[in-house]
Amino acid sequence: MNTETIRKIVKASGVSTGEMILVHFWGEDADKEIANNFLTAVASLGATPVLLQQSRTINRAIFSSARESCFDKRFFELLSNFDAVLDVFAYQPVILGYEISTEQFELYRKYMSQLFYTLMKSKRFVQIRIPTEANAAESGLKPQDYILRMNSAYDIDYEALADACRKKVASFAGADRVSVHTGMDCVLHLELAGREWHIDAGDGDLPCGEIYIAPIENKTQGSMFFDTLYLDDTKYSNVILQISDGKIVNSNIPAVINYFTGQPEESRVVCELGIGMNPNVTELSGYTVLDEKMVGTLHIAVGSNTMFGGSNQANNHDDFVGYGRIEVEK
Repeated sequence: MNTETIRKIVKASGVSTGEMILVHFWGEDADKEIANNFLTAVASLGATPVLLQQSRTINRAIFSSARESCFDKRFFELLSNFDAVLDVFAYQPVILGYEISTEQFELYRKYMSQLFYTLMKSKRFVQIRIPTEANAAESGLKPQDYILRMNSAYDIDYEALADACRKKVASFAGADRVSVHTGMDCVLHLELAGREWHIDAGDGDLPCGEIYIAPIENKTQGSMFFDTLYLDDTKYSNVILQISDGKIVNSNIPAVINYFTGQPEESRVVCELGIGMNPNVTELSGYTVLDEKMVGTLHIAVGSNTMFGGSNQANNHDDFVGYGRIEVEK
């Protein structure tokens, strides 16, 4: 990721003059130039950058010898007044990657829990995946393919994206009910009354580029077709999902419905309707972080939606991306 892309990302995240910005960096010293470039980009916008590094090797050393008296409330109070957090990771966050004693690991777990509880109170919390081989491991893509796709998804005109997202949201103004048309004759009806469309154009989970809403949980009815559906590390083709009273209840693929019937009821609830808006994501890859942002696609998700206006609590949030059109129903 080059410095110009980092500058665009930081600006799109909403950083402005006079703010205090925490760059929360997950990576080793070998990758610290990435963090330094984010610090520089923050300062160039007239904001004050502060770095907190989470290195696995350093944390192993610290928490192998840490005591209960370490990291008391005064430490977390120091981190409670930032205007925004840029959560930048060169590898998967939180995972320590080393064996330490159970007692010491419990201190590490407690530290991480309190840390995120504090940081999530900031006005903005932006997660930024760096295109690295380490991050490619959890994507299911080959490293070079992952890096190429991610760099392309990041290298966009963020102002144009935000404008396109606003216009798309405006096209649904006042709509209490919509229908999603996919495949030959699949129609899914969703009720949206009282729910708000959200825009992801740089100030949330990056790479960005979607609008999304939490439909009324028990009102979604009908069916939806997917050319390709990725489920539990398996790829299925020409899948139809049947939804009744907001829950997935059947499918034309036995293995697919067997999977869903084995899940808790709350994990089968349709919790999101989204539309991809990123012009530089041009084909589905099986990596949801990119696929749900692909321009020209739409998606539904099952599971938790309490973070964006819904009421369904679950331990999962699984997105399924397809092609079709959305119509406003009268």
